[in-house]
Amino acid sequence: MKTCDICGTLNFKENNYCTHCGNKFITENLCPYCGAVNEDVATHCVKCNKQINPVYIDDFDTLFSDYNHDLLLNAEISDEEYEEIVSKLFIRADYLEIYGDTTKNKILNFASAFTECKTKARGYERGYIFLGNCIYYDDRLSDSVQIATLIHELAHYFLFSIVESILCHIFKVKPSVTLQSFIWYFLTLPEFKIMNEYCAHTVEGRFVPFGYQNYGSYNILIKNLGVDKESLDGMVIFGNTFANEIIHYLENYIDEELREEIKLQYKKDLTPPSYESILTETSDELPLYIKNKTLLQVLYDIFKEASKESVRIELEDIKKGIELN
Repeated sequence: MKTCDICGTLNFKENNYCTHCGNKFITENLCPYCGAVNEDVATHCVKCNKQINPVYIDDFDTLFSDYNHDLLLNAEISDEEYEEIVSKLFIRADYLEIYGDTTKNKILNFASAFTECKTKARGYERGYIFLGNCIYYDDRLSDSVQIATLIHELAHYFLFSIVESILCHIFKVKPSVTLQSFIWYFLTLPEFKIMNEYCAHTVEGRFVPFGYQNYGSYNILIKNLGVDKESLDGMVIFGNTFANEIIHYLENYIDEELREEIKLQYKKDLTPPSYESILTETSDELPLYIKNKTLLQVLYDIFKEASKESVRIELEDIKKGIELN
């Protein structure tokens, strides 16, 4: 049996057209590199041994193939498809009971349902996320700051995961270290690093009391990277749009009752609010279809750049870092 790639209907292997929607099937499994005919179940070409129809992408030659370039260039994602992709990231939380003997431990256990969380006790950063798959937070800080840090880094995780899920959807593959390396490369380019940081600060700011919003690392980035105002404004709106999407889902779990507990923790820690970062917040955001169209165009442009041999060493280094973690 074979599945129609348009409507999902199962058809007999010998069918040339889908019995439900009429879609014409490609009857030969052609290698995109050398053109050799392969069996339907083949994952590597019988002639050149390169990966075809991969379940996951295991090397950069496969990732940056002409076939994937074309897929990304012509990709379109409807609002409904996008919402389905994002909602799947939060499904595991639907079966999670948020528990803990302290408010911080409740947030920690919630974050741990999505990605590993480890303590750190060195460096000035309150926390960071390692290549999209492990949150580090400093347990020397007060509980209220640890709560804010965990939510902040969890926002980074979700933004990474959204991009990863979109690319997996387009390429019709499962997540892999190779694909994650490209995503990390994309999200750490100067402008998109700013977008990523603004998003995380905005998500964090939604769940901490008024006056405790903190855009510290974002401010450091814009000072050090020297991005022009037009690009900066665009990245802020882009980041805020992602933040609002993430907040929409997180509010189902970090609900009003848990937010009241977070407020109480801040009172217990006796840390005075500063109100300085309130003015950094914005209500500007992109309509979903425009944001998705822009994202796909940006991903394609970066994909073309990253496919150059001059970038390969950097991508290989990122990949090694993920594999060693």
